[in-house]
Amino acid sequence: MHPSDAALVEQCLKGQKNAFEAIVLRYQHRIYHMALIRMRDRCDADDLAQETFLQAYRHLRSYDPTRSFRNWLLSICANLGKNRLRRRARRREVHHRYPEAGGSSCTEDHSRMDLVAGLHNIPEKQRIALFLKHVEGLSYDEVAAVLKIGTSAAKMRVKRGRDQLVQYLSQP
Repeated sequence: MHPSDAALVEQCLKGQKNAFEAIVLRYQHRIYHMALIRMRDRCDADDLAQETFLQAYRHLRSYDPTRSFRNWLLSICANLGKNRLRRRARRREVHHRYPEAGGSSCTEDHSRMDLVAGLHNIPEKQRIALFLKHVEGLSYDEVAAVLKIGTSAAKMRVKRGRDQLVQYLSQP
């Protein structure tokens, strides 16, 4: 049986470094995918995911074990990503239109490419809410907590994002 997140955090706080490695291994894919949805670029997503885990490690004492650790990590990733994008906008950096597809080939499924393109045509606020709800499986209350918005705002962002994605995918 795998130790709980709270047990791993407690071990980390007691100085057991390998406990944080277990946390990283448990959540690295989820955090990376969240970062990729946010940043749209694999290199930026790698950096954001790494920064998320560094910030989590530095602020581990502030984690409330009565709350979901996954949601805490996703909140860190969402906030760091938002800050990076704000800095980037101030510096007016050029963004890539679509994320790089890792390991893609000529035979890659076009419907998946259309879905990725559709996701990146949705405004960021709605894209992140849609990701949290339908990819991460968070409840609307959890989406609201991660994004620090009200539950009704989370529902509206998910609905609008879904509607826009359907509209994009139904275009000829």
